[in-house]
Amino acid sequence: MPHKQPLNAAAITEAAVRIADADGLDGVSMRRVAAEFGVSAMALYRHVADRRTLLLLMADAAARDYELFPAPNTAWQQMLQHMADAQWRAFQAHPWLLRIILTPRRLVNVATPGEIELLLSRLRQAGLTSEQGFDCLLGVSAAVIGTASITAAALTGPERTGTERDQRWGDDAVASYPQASGFRDQGISYAASRRSLDFLVANFIAGVEQSLTHLPDSGRTPALRKEDHATAR
Repeated sequence: MPHKQPLNAAAITEAAVRIADADGLDGVSMRRVAAEFGVSAMALYRHVADRRTLLLLMADAAARDYELFPAPNTAWQQMLQHMADAQWRAFQAHPWLLRIILTPRRLVNVATPGEIELLLSRLRQAGLTSEQGFDCLLGVSAAVIGTASITAAALTGPERTGTERDQRWGDDAVASYPQASGFRDQGISYAASRRSLDFLVANFIAGVEQSLTHLPDSGRTPALRKEDHATAR
């Protein structure tokens, strides 16, 4: 039954997100969304330019539910951990979001310029160079996106047949490679993937902390002044 609500960009986006959550991104079309409102697809174009624009609005809406960074005065370690957690929860709740994020030039839609500026400023304050700050931001995001992509592919893709799954894992292989067999038998789940991600991010941060302890004082970036924090927000 069509939804009785005003037709605007926000309502259209909300309907498209519901469809994607239920049927995946391939289920989202202007015609399908229009049917939610009992109107023609042409009626949507007065509010949303095209499907590509709609996908970007969906990504923004999905990411908006998860605050990417905590308060501006939070330590950079907690900022990176919080960022990883927020991204992971968004991708777990909306696996289709990965396909939009991984489209060229769309990665920035998971964070606002102000949020990115704040994190990079905190990393500079800690003593990292601009390039190292970029590496931290990209490295943690890549870990989350990679882990979420593997998990979503394993849990939402078409199921493989037993022959395809086990053709390399006969009794001889299991006996010869017990650790590899144990790894395979664990399977992939969101809980196990989250544990692996937490381990990776924690050790990534520990490695950055260790590298900072070896920086000479002259190589450290001066601490941000109070007014700099306000600018970075």
